[in-house]
Amino acid sequence: MKQTAAALLLLLVAASSPAAEERAVYRVSGEDVRLFDQYDNDGYSLAVTTAADGSLELAVRVSDAPLVTSASFPTASLLDAVLPSAPERDAFARRLVKSCRTESEAVRRILMALASEVAYDPDRLRRQDPAAVFTSRRAYCVGFAELAVDLLRRAGITARTVQGIFVCAPDHDGYESEINGAYHRWIEVYYPDRGWVFSDPSASINGVDARYLPFGRRSWTKPHSLALSPVSAAGELSYESLRAGDATMRVRR
Repeated sequence: MKQTAAALLLLLVAASSPAAEERAVYRVSGEDVRLFDQYDNDGYSLAVTTAADGSLELAVRVSDAPLVTSASFPTASLLDAVLPSAPERDAFARRLVKSCRTESEAVRRILMALASEVAYDPDRLRRQDPAAVFTSRRAYCVGFAELAVDLLRRAGITARTVQGIFVCAPDHDGYESEINGAYHRWIEVYYPDRGWVFSDPSASINGVDARYLPFGRRSWTKPHSLALSPVSAAGELSYESLRAGDATMRVRR
């Protein structure tokens, strides 16, 4: 009964909060266009259309509508038995989520703590596995994503990393002119009542924007033949901005 009332309240809040949308269209070509496919999760959609010359049109639509979830915490997911033993990371995750009653609160606390504790470091020679990042407190996008998923799973929350492209300006770390952006790593978290939801552990919680282009399949090596160019962009999202140490996180309501 309480869960039903909570779900109805969330729906009423969402209905009273007008959602904004952001849309963008990109053209991508090259042998590695096979990495892209239709991609949909809560608040995000990527439509893929193939042209006669084999190039693709990628149409992105993102909504900042509130994440309407009443998923409780602790979750029903069992702790992942394949995770390597790491008592310090187990204790860190448990401490963060100790008083949480909803999954969204637990996700928010873990990602805010990660953004506060870990500094961005562009050094590509630095190890990016969870153990190394947790110890050094330094990482680039790969390390942020890997440690975020590790901590979430240790708290019993289903999560996975996502590979793709982040469209950005030339002064952004990792920028490559051929793709008008940088190859990037972020995450998806699973909510039982909403499905998968994007977060970027170094930038955002429970949502991204139309600059994020996920690969539909895992790429074990860096794409060698891919060219991407923006075609159009419209709209603007309204996310809450919160400080996490020296970082600023955009948080979907």
